[in-house]
Amino acid sequence: MKLKYSVFILLATVVAAFTACSDDEDKKEQAVGIVSGTITPMGSTVSYKLVPKDNATIENTNDSLAWDVTEVALSEAVLKVTPTLETTVSYNGKEVGADGVTVNANNPVTLQVKGSSGKTVTYKLNVVRAKNLKEGLAKKSSAMPGAVNGAVWQDVVSFKGKFYALVVSAKATGEKKGEGEEHYQLFSSINGIDWQEVNYAVLPKQDVIGGEGARLVVFNDKLYVLGGIRTLGADKYGIPAEIEDGWMGPAPVIKVWRGYVTSDGTNFESLAEKLKVEDEGKAVEAENTWLYNNPYCSYAILNGKIFQHGGFTMFMGMAQGASNTLESSNGNEWKVLSTLDDKGKSILLPSIGANFFSFKGKLYIVGGFTNFIDAKFMNNAVYSSTDGKVWKKEAENVEGFSNLYQATIVATDNVVYIMGGEIFKEDKTRVLNTKVYRSTDCIHWTEVSAEGFTGVRYAAGVVAGQGAWFFGGYESVSTGNYAFPQQPFKWSNTTWNAAMK
Repeated sequence: MKLKYSVFILLATVVAAFTACSDDEDKKEQAVGIVSGTITPMGSTVSYKLVPKDNATIENTNDSLAWDVTEVALSEAVLKVTPTLETTVSYNGKEVGADGVTVNANNPVTLQVKGSSGKTVTYKLNVVRAKNLKEGLAKKSSAMPGAVNGAVWQDVVSFKGKFYALVVSAKATGEKKGEGEEHYQLFSSINGIDWQEVNYAVLPKQDVIGGEGARLVVFNDKLYVLGGIRTLGADKYGIPAEIEDGWMGPAPVIKVWRGYVTSDGTNFESLAEKLKVEDEGKAVEAENTWLYNNPYCSYAILNGKIFQHGGFTMFMGMAQGASNTLESSNGNEWKVLSTLDDKGKSILLPSIGANFFSFKGKLYIVGGFTNFIDAKFMNNAVYSSTDGKVWKKEAENVEGFSNLYQATIVATDNVVYIMGGEIFKEDKTRVLNTKVYRSTDCIHWTEVSAEGFTGVRYAAGVVAGQGAWFFGGYESVSTGNYAFPQQPFKWSNTTWNAAMK
């Protein structure tokens, strides 16, 4: 009995000791944290890997975010995380499940990690963008999914963090010019690749926006659709094409100066009733304002004003160059400017296919031509102005290219990129420009790589984030004395971009 009793005492002691050790192990501090995760921008098929940087931060340290991911795409990014065992992760008081949670990764994101023991750890999400940006033009897409393929005209801007594209397309239903259907559609995109149609509305009456050669302009946090002609067919409300009998048959005409504005990208107001034009101090009669609706013109923003320059006009049944320069502080009241050189003499500025833009507190004109296509009318000089009225010739000849027109230019505060366009050669032939150039002073231009780029003219150019984006453009050279950009030229569906360094 004593032996059995002693064995029982020994076993009880061992069990008690083992239990005490197990209790001590359970009381050890539980590991509470995040092991890994991913962040996927809205509309993207690419997820970026997240790892702990320290005990309070997770970031995509070794998988930097592509430089051209937009802020809008990050504003609704999907965050997924893998925590340590027996822990849960919550965001804004809600548990983060297997499907992740949508977060605005442009702003600080705070996550709470809680263990089974009750211990809580706070983590911050830090998104890292690529810093060593590669210089050069790269193809992003060979199509515009969700948008119209086969456009006759397109313009694109960045508005409230999204891309907006005005797309004009037409379908012929008869043998004569203007006997067809013409569509004026608006699309938006968060990544510059995938597009969705915007079902816009126009007040005060049913209408469509834009036209061939219309431009999108962002000014004072509003989106303007300015100008454009409608010559290829009736719109969806049955309004016929603007065609009249000319000397050589049906000819396009300009009837009105169109203008539309929106604050939200969906609901537009027609500016037709508000439009006013002043020329040489006198109000232009309403029926004559069409003279200043110059399709395919250029717009620039400087010192709280919109400036319009160049483009085309319709005269005697055909398109001819327009040399108008105008300014407006509200988009519907315009003043025609008399342009002078820095000695006070009247000056005829390059206006057809010229690049007109703002850069470092000035307006600039690079490229283009006056009158009609001929070697003597090609502009290789660089002009600048602080007010759109007095122009200084910064250089007699631009360095890097010559005889370039209908190119596309984009500018930040520090650098300018110019791509594509057309070149008038010494033998009087026309070829597409297959190069992209960069400048910091608008005079000296250096070529940047553009692998696979075969050239387009009249592409739409947009600055978004750190990059220059280029959409579409005509894939063949121009015809006629004035290089009027009209059918049957084929419109490209390709999108390109380049990090602006």
